[in-house]
Amino acid sequence: MTAELRNSLLELHRLLLDHQRRQVERISGRMSPGQLLQAATQDLRFSWINELFEPIAALDAAYSDDDGPAAEAAIERVRALVKEPDPESAFGRRYLQALQDEPDVVLVHRRVVNEL
Repeated sequence: MTAELRNSLLELHRLLLDHQRRQVERISGRMSPGQLLQAATQDLRFSWINELFEPIAALDAAYSDDDGPAAEAAIERVRALVKEPDPESAFGRRYLQALQDEPDVVLVHRRVVNEL
């Protein structure tokens, strides 16, 4: 994994968290950084983003362990999630909505797809 791909994936994850935070804040009011951290790990409204975080973490672990097959499996999972998002899945539906709503997500999405 290149440093560029890792950085782009982390930026995409951050942008998706920000997008979901804004969605939740429209209903529930402003979230503190602590509340956002707790929501990102425990709130079902944020759980769809974990589908992207899990292969990012697996990719980091695979590279740390020098496990090429595990790294390739994690890259394939990321590719399946973002290259052609499935509008029938929870992640795909929300990811496609974020692409519609957030120009920054589109820019980082393009970068990730090119780096994959």
